[in-house]
Amino acid sequence: MQTTAPELRLSRSEAEDFLYRQAECIDTRDFAAWIDLFTPDATYWIPARPEDIDPKTQLSFLYDDVPGMAARCERLLDAGTGGQQPGTRCNHVISNVRVVPADANGVWVVKSRFQVTQFRRDAMRSYVGSYTHHLVATDDGIRIRSQRVDLIDCDGIHDAILQVYL
Repeated sequence: MQTTAPELRLSRSEAEDFLYRQAECIDTRDFAAWIDLFTPDATYWIPARPEDIDPKTQLSFLYDDVPGMAARCERLLDAGTGGQQPGTRCNHVISNVRVVPADANGVWVVKSRFQVTQFRRDAMRSYVGSYTHHLVATDDGIRIRSQRVDLIDCDGIHDAILQVYL
């Protein structure tokens, strides 16, 4: 259940710790713990252009809801998934975290910058950009209502299929 009291506070340090925990879940391939950081109605979006505002009508690199995320993560961990043998390894660096005070609905907007390096089959790839998280307080702690990932090279040529979440 979501707590909606607008007087709730989320410090920058608390937001950083949350984002670091999320990154560690992906980096260690603990996808079950990662998915638990989202609300059941959450979305994860990587738009194709920085000015895009509607993932349902505009082209995206990735747009998932929680059931889609869970299915993708199962495939990532399945030994029979050839596309992930060997599995992708990654490392997240997160910085410049800013917290906007909760709105009347108890939603915090947390903005940050990231650099993700992924390694698979002797190839290293780097992804750089910004995150916008919409976070809410629940009975189970802070959870992600939505996550937007804006790549600085979103309009560049991408010759790799993005398989692991950024």
